[in-house]
Amino acid sequence: MNKTGTQRIETHRLILRPFRMEDAEDMYTNWASDPEVTRFLTWPVHGSVDVTRRVLEDWIPRYGDGRYFHWAIEWKETGRAIGSIAVVKLEEETEAAEIGYCLSQAFWGQGIVPEALRAVMEYLFATVGLNRIASYHDVNNPKSGRVMVKAGMKREGILRGAGKNNTGICDEVRYALLRDEWEPKPERETARVTVRFAREENLEQVNVLRRQVNDLHVAGKPEVFKPGFTDELRDYVYTIFRNPEQRIVVAEVNGTICGFAVLHHINKPENPFMYERDFLDIDEFCVGEDHRRQGIASAMIRFIRDFAKGQGYHRIELNMWEFNRDALAFYEAAGFTSFRRYMEMMI
Repeated sequence: MNKTGTQRIETHRLILRPFRMEDAEDMYTNWASDPEVTRFLTWPVHGSVDVTRRVLEDWIPRYGDGRYFHWAIEWKETGRAIGSIAVVKLEEETEAAEIGYCLSQAFWGQGIVPEALRAVMEYLFATVGLNRIASYHDVNNPKSGRVMVKAGMKREGILRGAGKNNTGICDEVRYALLRDEWEPKPERETARVTVRFAREENLEQVNVLRRQVNDLHVAGKPEVFKPGFTDELRDYVYTIFRNPEQRIVVAEVNGTICGFAVLHHINKPENPFMYERDFLDIDEFCVGEDHRRQGIASAMIRFIRDFAKGQGYHRIELNMWEFNRDALAFYEAAGFTSFRRYMEMMI
């Protein structure tokens, strides 16, 4: 085991770093004073920011110990601390660690804790050299278990009456991952990508990607989508291109169109039930099979977001099929959140 301590880690949306005294206000406001956040934790809500400061006064001097691993979760977009993730138990003899975490309620459901947990696990396996990383949750808090699964941990079982938190004595659901089960992310080369609006001469290359989208949907929902890429589907891209309410965004690498998105301005007038809704909808989105994991999709989202801001939109929406879990993970990492569900019952 390498006693490297709490080092700075950066992810797509987060900076994980040691706590500072100036984090007291963020910590108190964003999570330490919220009884919903602390409901299944072992420490009580802080009664005032002075309590939070005293806690930080205890934590911060420990950073000189290479066996102390405790990160503030900082939201890159604002620089504010929104949660914490730490090794709450370290067994040097067996090179094992137990992880605990908490997050501001305002950021729940956005895939933030899995993103932080994966990064911390990678650091503990690759840099610290641990052999086992574990975590657990109260059996009545299954959402925490989904975090562990998303981070790659495997469920090991339930220890009955083994824990105690702010709700009382509880059954603990245990998860863990061993180093030989962990697969480090391969180093990926970031493509030199240009993102722009499509020209008409790009549309046939866009259709190559639209065919991939169609095949993906046929494979995922064969009872819904028809196989084959018909002339009607191929020609429809020209209809989109000429629609003043729609725009086609393309990503280009070395002269090849390797990604595209269809944007649609939608205005829904006010009615007796809802206020007016004016937003930019991402109707189609794809990066070609040969160009994935090169930062192209992220570059496209940044371009779309900047365009939406420039046009005065305050909202970007998209819908997707539940079977496409890879796309869901990417959209959550990019900052999208689910605000409604469209469900089915097969009979």
